[in-house]
Amino acid sequence: MEERCRDEVVQLHKFFEDWFNAALPPTEDSFRRFESVMAERFLIISPEGVLTERDELVDRLRQAHGIWRQNSRPGRIWIENLQVRHTVGSQSMVLYEEWQEIDGVTRGRLSTAVLQRRESTPNGVEWLHVHEVWLPD
Repeated sequence: MEERCRDEVVQLHKFFEDWFNAALPPTEDSFRRFESVMAERFLIISPEGVLTERDELVDRLRQAHGIWRQNSRPGRIWIENLQVRHTVGSQSMVLYEEWQEIDGVTRGRLSTAVLQRRESTPNGVEWLHVHEVWLPD
């Protein structure tokens, strides 16, 4: 389960980078990578404290294809300090830093996520919950 969670966190954030930079085509087939791993009752809490449920997040992300194209250089996203903190049955809690460099500005957030085993997904897990906070500048 630990390896599945690690692979999923890294690969999903690579999808975000490619989607925002328009390195992926804006097709349903490309987007399925994201949509297929979001659990039915998925919820994310942003660093600003805003709660967003799955359907709204899916719609927003679909519309965000290529948003970094107008920047002077491609944006980057990478993961650091990824830890699988707890695993109970088919669920794991992970902690990681997500770093983004957008138009030369780097900012990080600390994320806690709960993932659950689901064999039909790319890495055999789906996302149930994410809570993010900004890392100090």
